[in-house]
Amino acid sequence: MPWIHIFNILILVNFQYGNGQRFVSQSCKIFYDISPTSVICDVTSGDTWCLDSFRELMNGTKKSYLGDDQFTLEIECHGGGNISIRQPIKLPGMTSLTVRNCYITDYYDYDFSQEVSSIESVLQNLKFTNCKIEYRSLVFMNHVQKNSRKLLAYEKCQISNTLRTFIFQNSSIDYYPKRRPKYTRKELKLKSDYHNELRLLRKCSHDNLTYVEISSLNRFSAEVRVNDLLQNGIFNSLSVINLTNNGLERVPSSLFTDSMYQTIDRLSNVDLSRNNIEDISFLYKYFDFDGNLNVDLTRNRITELSNLDTNKLKSFSRLRNEVNIRENPLICTCYQKLFYEFIAEINDKKWRQYTYLKSMQCLDQESDRNLKNISEFSFEGMCKKTHSVVCAKEGTFERYKCSFIGFSLVLLTIVFTCLFSKYKYKIKQLYRVKTTDQCHCPDNPKCYDAFISYSSSDERWVYDVLCTKLKSLLPDINLCLHHKDFIPGACIAENIINSVENSRYTLLILSLNFIESEWCQMEFQKAFHQTLKHRRHLLVLLIEDIDFSLLDYDLRFFLQTYTYLKYSEKLFWQKLAGTLQMSKDEAKTLSHSTNQVFNQLLPPDYDSCV
Repeated sequence: MPWIHIFNILILVNFQYGNGQRFVSQSCKIFYDISPTSVICDVTSGDTWCLDSFRELMNGTKKSYLGDDQFTLEIECHGGGNISIRQPIKLPGMTSLTVRNCYITDYYDYDFSQEVSSIESVLQNLKFTNCKIEYRSLVFMNHVQKNSRKLLAYEKCQISNTLRTFIFQNSSIDYYPKRRPKYTRKELKLKSDYHNELRLLRKCSHDNLTYVEISSLNRFSAEVRVNDLLQNGIFNSLSVINLTNNGLERVPSSLFTDSMYQTIDRLSNVDLSRNNIEDISFLYKYFDFDGNLNVDLTRNRITELSNLDTNKLKSFSRLRNEVNIRENPLICTCYQKLFYEFIAEINDKKWRQYTYLKSMQCLDQESDRNLKNISEFSFEGMCKKTHSVVCAKEGTFERYKCSFIGFSLVLLTIVFTCLFSKYKYKIKQLYRVKTTDQCHCPDNPKCYDAFISYSSSDERWVYDVLCTKLKSLLPDINLCLHHKDFIPGACIAENIINSVENSRYTLLILSLNFIESEWCQMEFQKAFHQTLKHRRHLLVLLIEDIDFSLLDYDLRFFLQTYTYLKYSEKLFWQKLAGTLQMSKDEAKTLSHSTNQVFNQLLPPDYDSCV
């Protein structure tokens, strides 16, 4: 070893700092008089700390002061200190890593070098508290291009399979740049293929993980992190999932499903305390799950246990499972009959785990809204008067129901006939104005059979393939296209709105080019709004494979909720033509029957088309 290196090591490690302590760098020191040996690093805003450099330093000092012993590492930043940590997190002999109050760079810049790969990881505990972790999309794309195979295996597992505890507390991902970068078409295709392969990989086995905590995050981040972890793994030892204080309004989709019970067979506690959950309708227990599961729902926003919720609670709680709803703002109302009966059944032998309910308080909605013990209420005592009045009213209504209905129908018929006779010409004028605004002729409610929304980059496919094929299958089809039907001089937004509203369908040509076009996104939003109003309006034609994670929320929701057509399907043209032909037939039938009614109301000299 060169003399200069020996001198540096002597400077760093030979300085005594009290009994059992030695500096290993400017900001880190070893406490070797405790077991396991502990390394603590204090990083200030002026310091620079890097895991790669620390690994090299420990390789030179570990044999001298740690021997073959294992150690724990704690890093705490002060004044906005930054640290660099690349995955996978590996240090020889490190069993625990705790990072507090730091801005972490390079976390998603993976190190797949032979030197790091050869290190046998013994990391058992990983904890991030009050941290921000930087995510650079360009760095990720670079790894997708160069290290796709290794990255797939690592990302599928999310965390090291040696971990026993994983804690992600009051921390967040800091995306850079803030806006989604503009990928080239080749990069989008590469990213889409990568995510498709990621979904197809087998789940990871986490044999050692016993405790997961994802707490004090925002609602969206918490849901994403827990779903990504649980849906991609098999957990043979996991007993606790802690999701406290995340502002959750609903339970993440990966919880209380058949898949959860089948992949986490030793689960004993799910902590959902300090969230914004309002009911317990999510409770579900897999029939073949033998464990005892406790669900903590303290300090949420549960105000009422309906009859359905009470049945869920009783069904879930058999075989000593428990749901803790302490410190929720319960209100005692007359709509919780089964809940009051359930409390009356509680004793030392039956439903023993719910004896705490007897001492819980609720807000008395029927009197002066004072807090009282739930056990003081009973449905008969509290709701007898209300129940009697309701029953009396129901009995009276049943006796005179036929008379009420008959009289109402006669009255409505008389009123409708009078109004129709008095205002029939005004009704006709209103109909005439409405149809004129849309199509200039009352016998054709829509000017076009379909408006085609597409990116200009897909223009050649639309003209040469789509339009040509539809014209051959449906010779009389009337298509609305940008180049021939947009009104010159009108703003683009106005043309889009008119085209969507004056078409029976909007055919959305979904491709990677479409995703990048702002005008295409506007056309989708307008067509989606029409679909919500009139149901069958929007038809999505998927002409190439894309990654749904690249889509905005509304478009992704539509594809997950409604049927779309894939160009690669064998019956693509038959399905598309059949749908459009059915729409034309229905429109003709409706138009014919409607015109017969209104023509009877017209004066003899009325012109049939404006």
